[in-house]
Amino acid sequence: MFIVVSAIVYFCALRMIFDSRYKKIYLWTGILIALSNLIFFKYIGFILTNINHILHLNLLQGNILLSHLILPIGISFYTFQLVAYLVDVSKKKIEPCRSILTFWVFVSFFGHLIAGPIMRGKVYLPQIEKIEYKSFQIENMKYGFYYIVLGLIKKTIFADTLAPKVDFYFSQTANLNSLEGWFAAYLFAFQLYFDFSAYSDMAVGIGRLFGLKLDVNFRTPYISANATEFWKRWHITLSKWIKDYVYIPLGGSRKGLFSQCLFIIAAMTVSGIWHGASWTFVIWGLYHGLLITGHKIYTVLTKNLHPSYTKGLFYKIFSVILFFQLTTIGWVFFRANNINEAFALVCKMIKLSHLDYNPVYLTYFLFIALLYLLHLAEYFLTIHRKSLVFFWDKYVPEYLRAAIYTIILLVLILFIKTEQNTFIYFQF
Repeated sequence: MFIVVSAIVYFCALRMIFDSRYKKIYLWTGILIALSNLIFFKYIGFILTNINHILHLNLLQGNILLSHLILPIGISFYTFQLVAYLVDVSKKKIEPCRSILTFWVFVSFFGHLIAGPIMRGKVYLPQIEKIEYKSFQIENMKYGFYYIVLGLIKKTIFADTLAPKVDFYFSQTANLNSLEGWFAAYLFAFQLYFDFSAYSDMAVGIGRLFGLKLDVNFRTPYISANATEFWKRWHITLSKWIKDYVYIPLGGSRKGLFSQCLFIIAAMTVSGIWHGASWTFVIWGLYHGLLITGHKIYTVLTKNLHPSYTKGLFYKIFSVILFFQLTTIGWVFFRANNINEAFALVCKMIKLSHLDYNPVYLTYFLFIALLYLLHLAEYFLTIHRKSLVFFWDKYVPEYLRAAIYTIILLVLILFIKTEQNTFIYFQF
């Protein structure tokens, strides 16, 4: 289906230019076919199940085809990429790709196909068209291997180590007390970050080996002080897509604060639905929409306050700590097996009921603090990367660098030899 759908989108984009009288027909034909493909494979079971529940029907009974549907790899990501391409061509932001082979590389490049980042034609197509003329560059190799190794460290050492613990806690949420609920949610917050950013880092690295500059998808999101900042740091290419192709077309900020808040909630709910065919994802998207609108309203209400109240270091630290707790609550809906389980666990966490203290909990939360310190360390390394690279190349002896590289490689081999988990976002 990928070849058929992408070929139709390719044809519709060309026809929009050569037969501009019917541009809207070609645009919506391409969009509807791309989205219909996504809806059929990813959401048809969810839709029919809810219709069954509401109308007391048995639409799925005996339907062997629907019961054995397998979600195509990367369908959510390449669908959004196709839709963005059609819209950008219709608005003349980019020229339609003339070569279907180049177009297929743009949509299905293996480095980012399965879990992003979601690339835009304006940035990505010119790179692909010129890639055969690029000469070998040692800088691309160094940059590429750096991101690949960084991704492998995040995935094998951190994400896969945390995965069994997360699975253990979320398999028995009814038996968890409040502190254990928070601990489970914190663990999943870091597992998801390490897992998803690992894939995105490796995608950036693989792309660079081919001379392609893919967008960085994460910028240490757990240092965010509010929901608006969080979505500028978490899954950046998706948040930009939602803004450009859902939020702004709905009306954006052009129709007043109340309408803006409604559009934000609608756009973030779409983001939640994109993640999966489950009410837990719908609630998660709606929850983040409410967090963003809450921040918008708070900004309006406090705009006349003296800057010392909202710009100081203490205010920043407090905001980061508070918003990390709100983010963690949201991840419960993202990870829970069903919506009832999610609400039950969140209620226990918020009420702080069942506080059966155990000295081992101190160790648990020190472990969470260590994970957060690693997150801060990544932020430090990111903002000072150029100066650190200069210091590394100029002042660290070659034999010491070689020894460190060898140790990192051996540690990775050791962790890779153990049982591994697939990337979480492969299911989306």
